[in-house]
Amino acid sequence: MVYRSKLAVPAIALATGAFLLAGCGSSNSSAASNTLLGKVKSSKQLIIAESAFAPEDFQNTQTKQWTGYDVNILKGFAKTLGAKLKVDPLPFSSGITAVAEKRADITIDIYWSSSRAKVLSFSRPMLNYNDAVVVNSQHPAIASDTVSAMRGKTIGVVTASAEVAEGKALARKVGAKLVYYPSIAEAFLALSTGRIDATLQPDTDPAWSKKTNPSLHIKILGPVPKSIAPPIASLRGYYAVPKGQYSASFLKKLNAYLLKIDKNGQEQKILDKYGMKSSIYLKGLASVPNNSH
Repeated sequence: MVYRSKLAVPAIALATGAFLLAGCGSSNSSAASNTLLGKVKSSKQLIIAESAFAPEDFQNTQTKQWTGYDVNILKGFAKTLGAKLKVDPLPFSSGITAVAEKRADITIDIYWSSSRAKVLSFSRPMLNYNDAVVVNSQHPAIASDTVSAMRGKTIGVVTASAEVAEGKALARKVGAKLVYYPSIAEAFLALSTGRIDATLQPDTDPAWSKKTNPSLHIKILGPVPKSIAPPIASLRGYYAVPKGQYSASFLKKLNAYLLKIDKNGQEQKILDKYGMKSSIYLKGLASVPNNSH
């Protein structure tokens, strides 16, 4: 704050008082803009670091517009702040770094981890992910979603995915044969053409693929057996923002918004658009505290 000289004459005392009040207002405004919430409100844009994973967030090939359930959710939230969503397309790991360094405002939904929590602050959980056993819908080679039913079967997993550990557990327990693929799309194609008996994937992906490409002939047989799958609480998705007090007021509003759209059914309507009609995606989330991770 800039003060006038103490030598100012009484005749301009009122003007001086008005100036001081105005200066205090500017200082408060400046302080507010030094937060993530203030930045978003003043710039009227919320910058999301995106890595193009359908159905979470992807670019429509015809319209070139970004869409997906994360995009829909965060567009709605940005609107409550008088802002619009701006997409910053980045590789996944680069997106986390961009948010940590405040070059972007928020990530797509990601898993919580202790290493990420060192540089990011996390929202309340916004989605349950659930790994599924996916089979050929026309000629299923596996009769049930049990460990014993996958004895000796050929199971596809994506290289470096969370499902690799589940596949290795099947290999140890019942002699399943693992085949690694570089992408979910390639695993689904192998399943559709009968080269593998099943694939283990997050259930968001087969739900989306069934909706967009019925010719793949895939279906969800059921969840990965609990004896080899991590607890669902560890597979929840969160949004993440820059670490610390800078993001606290923004995070408070985001958490309130996520809880609201969960309770009033708005989030489920968004998920429905992407083939995600199962109640598992939001089951129990409304009762989870903000700091559950």
